[in-house]
Amino acid sequence: MLNDLKTVDTITGQIRRRRKLCKFLFFIEIQPQDQLTPNSQIFFRSDDHSLDDTAFQDAYRASRPGHVVQVQVAEPHDPTEQIGKPYKVWQSNKPIHIIVPYTDRESFPQDPPLGSTGKKPTQLIELASGEKKLKSDLVCKYWINKNPCERGVQCLFQHPEGLDFEKAKIKWLQERERNRKIATHNPEDPHTSKKPHGLRAIIFAEWIKRTFATELEKGLKSYHNSTLENKSVVLDVAGGKGEISYVLGRGFGIPSTVIEPVKRKLPNYWFTRLRRLMYRFETGTMEQPDWKSKEIQIDLMSWPSNVTPNYLHTLLDDQFLLDHADLVDSVSLFIGLHSDQATIPIVDAALKAGKAFAVVPCCVFSHDNRTRRLKSGELVTTTEQQIQYICEKDTMGRGDIKTAYLDFEGKNVVVYWIPNQN
Repeated sequence: MLNDLKTVDTITGQIRRRRKLCKFLFFIEIQPQDQLTPNSQIFFRSDDHSLDDTAFQDAYRASRPGHVVQVQVAEPHDPTEQIGKPYKVWQSNKPIHIIVPYTDRESFPQDPPLGSTGKKPTQLIELASGEKKLKSDLVCKYWINKNPCERGVQCLFQHPEGLDFEKAKIKWLQERERNRKIATHNPEDPHTSKKPHGLRAIIFAEWIKRTFATELEKGLKSYHNSTLENKSVVLDVAGGKGEISYVLGRGFGIPSTVIEPVKRKLPNYWFTRLRRLMYRFETGTMEQPDWKSKEIQIDLMSWPSNVTPNYLHTLLDDQFLLDHADLVDSVSLFIGLHSDQATIPIVDAALKAGKAFAVVPCCVFSHDNRTRRLKSGELVTTTEQQIQYICEKDTMGRGDIKTAYLDFEGKNVVVYWIPNQN
């Protein structure tokens, strides 16, 4: 049950600053329209049950810096929020009404934090590893990405140019990758030295071949015995250009159909790149081989199999299941690798058809899918929650939905289901 707040005032003004402190708390600093009332801070939070997850997300999306808004405010649930702050602090659990939206293409130049006027900016910054460094020893993240830094000459970080910029860019990317690995480290993941992200399609395809060996063997037998024109063994949903399907077919001889709304170009260099990635996977080398070697060039001229995927440029929805009933009936497996909005439809379609599935969730799109909630009632907003949401699906007693880790960088948890045969 939500804890209500008693509205004591309504503030109309421009949002001069916004900051999200954590998953359940953010604040805005607002400049009233009358220009006479001092700026104040308004915070929104869901951990005290003054807002649910949906309302919290709506408030955050509506509070873009630069917007002129109207907000109903109340005294904070926790009176200590005001202690030690020379400006007024409010709390709100009401919808933010946008009066005049900020529509400039350039980001709104946010004000310094309230109460910071006259204070010398801190020279230290804490990295993801916990190490503290001087800002003057680090490169400005806006500058290094070739975006204008709104602080200009007042920025405490470095703004290198020329050759120094190129060197700093390489170093910055390396440090960011190291910090990302520290931040995303999962002690339950058995893979300590993971393969490059570029090999993900091949690693996933090889895992599919091993994990669903029985289903694929039955599917291949049925495929070769079938007289249907519209048939396959695997449905690769939101498969893009079809990397996984191409590896399944040309690498392992498994027929696959790619379901992808947008028709993608398949230039020659794409096939060359894919064959080279497959070669690296086959030989177990993560280093770049000598592609000019005659022996390697001979190996690259052919694939183990001549099976190529089919393509259907459409969406996977209820209408698809009706229009392509023969195809759905013929397949043994639904798959999706980082298939974004198609991830849950893949799972639902496979469960409805009684077919095995394997998906690797990535983006959640919680704002577009407010009905997706865990059994606890919590809104699905993270990849981890989406994995749990899939695992909580009702299989009608046909076996448990399981998870495993794939050996590549990035989002690498695969959620899969093999229906009981009885």
